[in-house]
Amino acid sequence: MNPPPQTCGKVERFHQTEKKFLEAKARSRSFSALQERLDFFSEYYNTVRPHRAKRRRTPQSAFDERVKAQPAGFPIRDAGEFRIRFDRVNNGKVTLRYEGKLRHLGIGRAHNGKRVVLLVDDRAVRVHSVHGEFLRELRIDPDKIYQGQSA
Repeated sequence: MNPPPQTCGKVERFHQTEKKFLEAKARSRSFSALQERLDFFSEYYNTVRPHRAKRRRTPQSAFDERVKAQPAGFPIRDAGEFRIRFDRVNNGKVTLRYEGKLRHLGIGRAHNGKRVVLLVDDRAVRVHSVHGEFLRELRIDPDKIYQGQSA
């Protein structure tokens, strides 16, 4: 799916500004020198230079003022307390080892063949496609091997 035309225009405008910045001085003699110039441009563009489209604010200040999205559902604790597992949906299910037993999590046959990532926080599990599409959220019932879609 292509992004809306205005998005491409913004990206093209940014590239034009970046190219003008790079062309204003002598060429870089090495990749590391070029990277230093690009890092300086990025820092200047985002944190120093005010933008007309942002009411004379820097992009960083406009970003900092926005309310940030947060995950809904079961809260995920510190990164050291959860695990990530990759799988492929087969016959509408994925598998996950929990308390030493292999559990089968119903995802739906419509998703057969999709590569997925499972975010596991003890009994709480979120399943997304590897492209970020949310597929399912559940809490594992330790008394069941098959965790159906109504679980």
